[in-house]
Amino acid sequence: MIKPIDELKMKNILLTEKRKAELIGSLTLDEKLYLGSIMLADEYETNTLKESDLEEITGELTFGDTTYEDGNKVFVSNKY
Repeated sequence: MIKPIDELKMKNILLTEKRKAELIGSLTLDEKLYLGSIMLADEYETNTLKESDLEEITGELTFGDTTYEDGNKVFVSNKY
């Protein structure tokens, strides 16, 4: 099982604000001081995603001008 400090130090990880708060809350005082020193040294870049930015794919079949490629919403034009 991965430790919360290790998960917070991962590069290119995207966390929700709630998950990040849970991870930081579960750290010991020494781990919080360590993470704080990393953040001050600019070696740590936080990537958070607001819960409102998440869109759930419902599985309903629809045809429109949007599609998802690699998890990113892409607008397409199918006009010839």
